[in-house]
Amino acid sequence: MIRLLVIGGFLGAGKTTLVNRLLAHADRKIAVLVNDFGAVAVDAALIAAADATSITLANGCVCCSIGDDFGAALERVAAGKPELVIVEASGVADPWRIAQLALIEPGFELGPLVVLADAADLPRLQADRAVGDVVRGQLSYADIVVLTKTDIAGAALAGSRAAVAAIRPQAHVIEAGNLAASGGDVALADLDFAVPRARARFMAEAAHPFRTWTWRDARPFDRGALRGLLGSLPASVLRIKGFCGLDDDEGDWLLQYAAERWAFTRAGDAPERALVVIGTEAMDQPALEADFAAALR
Repeated sequence: MIRLLVIGGFLGAGKTTLVNRLLAHADRKIAVLVNDFGAVAVDAALIAAADATSITLANGCVCCSIGDDFGAALERVAAGKPELVIVEASGVADPWRIAQLALIEPGFELGPLVVLADAADLPRLQADRAVGDVVRGQLSYADIVVLTKTDIAGAALAGSRAAVAAIRPQAHVIEAGNLAASGGDVALADLDFAVPRARARFMAEAAHPFRTWTWRDARPFDRGALRGLLGSLPASVLRIKGFCGLDDDEGDWLLQYAAERWAFTRAGDAPERALVVIGTEAMDQPALEADFAAALR
């Protein structure tokens, strides 16, 4: 089993800076999946090889771009047999939704959910009408909350502590200063200690029983309608994988959907046009079946 660690947090909280530090000081083989490949400023002295989608470090670690296909990215890094896979969630993503994939993807074990929060700005953000729900949602399932920029937070630090205590009182809180400076360093060991406790809490408190159903229809989808459907799926849908037809094309396509990302890949002759849908118990199968039917060409 490969442990999967998700690091989330709102825009500007310091996620990429933390990932850079973990890569630079890794004492094990780590694979990191990131949304913005170009933002990961890995020290050139550490790079053993690089291409358009990945950077291999001299210490055996690898940093890969997620691209459009999260499921395929997980499969790709798992082939390298890392000891740990770290996923840096985007600044507006729900990190718990990504973490749930470790519960349904074979070969992965879920570690603690780590969420970073800017201690200088958290009180304002969580009270903001436009982004407050996103910020509170990111914190609501966190096992570890890293309060960053505490060195410049001033009076806002007390408000940030209170906000975390109100939203997620169970979380272990780490207070860090400037992550880019040595004094504000957060080591991987600081994020590892809570794994057994976090795993039990995830399963008992946050994880839902998963449901699976299969959509079977040989008729092709309208490409635009299917993309619209995939872009508006409810949070209860975690994973879709299977084969389908698109527009007037006579060939088959492999569709992979995970963590609000999807990709179509030429598949040759598929054994059957069918899509396996995995979600939480809140997944509304009749409504989704109607949506899929409406997306057919």
